[in-house]
Amino acid sequence: KKCDHTVRRTKKDRRMSLNDARLDSANRDARLGRKTFPEEKAIHDIVQKAAAKKCDPFIKAFVDCSKANNLMVVFNCRNQSHEMNLCMAAETTEEIYETVRTQRQAAMRASKEAEMAEKKAAEDAEKKKKSSWF
Repeated sequence: KKCDHTVRRTKKDRRMSLNDARLDSANRDARLGRKTFPEEKAIHDIVQKAAAKKCDPFIKAFVDCSKANNLMVVFNCRNQSHEMNLCMAAETTEEIYETVRTQRQAAMRASKEAEMAEKKAAEDAEKKKKSSWF
């Protein structure tokens, strides 16, 4: 009996090159978490803080229940935990992330435009100053 040798790919062969991984957006997003993108992390923090503020009564109810029940918190505070999680899920939807993202982009764009206008005004003033010397 003759053994049928098929070409086996090693782990190294199956891996995508680093350059290919950088170009493949789906792979890159899966590989890198939110924390590697500072702007996305900032947006995440903003949304989470706003959600925590809106869901404060539910969070406080869960905290009070957990303080009262110690080790039995898993069993005795299910309702409070469920309500808190529902509230947080409702306040951290992808639509909310998208609105915060667009607001931050608009604010950044406006600040850059103001910075550019300020820089141009300073350059114009410098040109005017130089032209008055001659």
